[in-house]
Amino acid sequence: MVHPAAGDAAGLILDRRPDGALRLVSAVPLPDDRPDIAVRLRHWAAADPGRPLMTVASGQGREIVSYGEALHAARALHGSLAAVGLKPGARVATLLAAGREALVLRLACLLGNLVHVTLPPRPFRDLQAVPPDTGEAERIWRMVRPDLLILPAGSAMPGGGLARRLADLPPAPPLPDCDGRPADWTAIFFTAGSTGAPKGVPITRGMIASCQAACVAVWPFLAERPPVLIDWMPWNHVFGGLDNLFKIIWNGGTLHLMPPPLADGDDTLIALMEEVRPTLMIGVPLGLRLMLDAGAVDPARLARGCTRLGDIFIAGAAMDPALWDRLQAFRTEMADVHGRPIRLLSGYGATEAASTMCLVPGPVSGPGWLGWPLPGHEMALVDTEGGSELRFRGPNLAPCYLGEDGPFPLPLDAQGYYCSGDAGVLDTDPEERPMLRFDGRLSEDFKLSSGIKVRAGTLRGGLLRQLGPEVQDLVLGGAGREALVALVFPAADADAAGLVERLSRGLAAWNARNPASSTAIARFALATIRPSVDAGEVSAKGQLVQSRILRNHAPLFAALSEGHIGRAPAAAPGG
Repeated sequence: MVHPAAGDAAGLILDRRPDGALRLVSAVPLPDDRPDIAVRLRHWAAADPGRPLMTVASGQGREIVSYGEALHAARALHGSLAAVGLKPGARVATLLAAGREALVLRLACLLGNLVHVTLPPRPFRDLQAVPPDTGEAERIWRMVRPDLLILPAGSAMPGGGLARRLADLPPAPPLPDCDGRPADWTAIFFTAGSTGAPKGVPITRGMIASCQAACVAVWPFLAERPPVLIDWMPWNHVFGGLDNLFKIIWNGGTLHLMPPPLADGDDTLIALMEEVRPTLMIGVPLGLRLMLDAGAVDPARLARGCTRLGDIFIAGAAMDPALWDRLQAFRTEMADVHGRPIRLLSGYGATEAASTMCLVPGPVSGPGWLGWPLPGHEMALVDTEGGSELRFRGPNLAPCYLGEDGPFPLPLDAQGYYCSGDAGVLDTDPEERPMLRFDGRLSEDFKLSSGIKVRAGTLRGGLLRQLGPEVQDLVLGGAGREALVALVFPAADADAAGLVERLSRGLAAWNARNPASSTAIARFALATIRPSVDAGEVSAKGQLVQSRILRNHAPLFAALSEGHIGRAPAAAPGG
């Protein structure tokens, strides 16, 4: 069955797998022409060598790295890497932060068909030996088994052996480019580790080509006008270090790097927006909130920074209702100022899929919409206990995981679909398009002592909508106990006076409509803990990692369940 998109000729194809699971395929075809990402780099370097590929902050303003300059520098570095004995397939690990040197190294690995690995900085920040011999750094090193480690300039670690600075490498003549085959690994990224120890995910050259070609097929505007993007996502995560970077190179755009914005706000983001006037924002909730906070202080500056802004991509699986309302108000204001709307786009992905599995074919009218499978890929909704799991198959899918003992399989079902661990539903959006919608993480679900299952992700979303903008997030507890409890994280601008009473009334109203033991909140408390990035309690997207907070603060949740802290809502929940 084909469901056309509103206003489009293409649509969504729905049918059933042999096991009865609902299968979803986009009617938009995946282009047959999927060149290697190195081919795209050479194309733009030849067509317009002076075009800025990236800019980075420097003492003299912003340093521009053009396409021609980047290709020339990468070819020279490829020669130097070969001079120290690296051959195609060798693994180059790096602790370089996002910037000019990191870009040139990434492109040199592409041209030499080397496997590039940006190591997560936290486990390696106190590196004393190479290879490391203790802790998380040792575990990651055993996964990667690099042939060379590139250290930042000025690193205390002496050069030579496995650890080198770029300046330590010998000068050598450039070598011919070696693009390799689509199945060749070109990078290794790491899963977030929110439900266990991080795993390595090999990314092939074909995965990158498939992902970027499919994105353009869904969103032709990427090719119609080279994107101008501001980004601060770390390059050891697949979002910033793979998808954003290669989306720019694929489409001949420009990436403007900035440091991660401060959680309490700073002037860097809005000043850079004024200077470069981005056409596209690929935002996580934290970045979007900070942009809106800056705009609230000086709306005129934000309006100048949005002169060319046409599209904002949001993470479909995680957007709290209060932030969504602020984005809608912002869009209205910008439409009044500039005479055209800013589209809000959404999607869904994972490290295991080179970042992207689904995209919404047009603007979304609410949070949580995941869209359709990428062209040439398939999604399946498979019934599980209490929900339907989102599963994925196609050329974007990684060939395996990488552990300390070598490669091991992804969690695939009998049909070869990757089991995401996320729940989804097929719904109809306000434009009457059939659309996948996020329905929580199965890994966050738990059972009460009665054996009744709690759909924690779905419940959390409903509670956030109930409690409104004064609540930034909340964590649900009560696994193995008789009733649910909630640790509530107030919004930064919430009025502390009377906040507990207002939340109590809001939760009482929720309980009156949702009295079951799997939905009613028996006790709650305001969070006094500060979630820690180092402890894995905050993701790279600025979101709370529920499982880590529950694990790291188990005594707090036990005290809440046992009534030693917190309070019951104003009215007792139903049975």
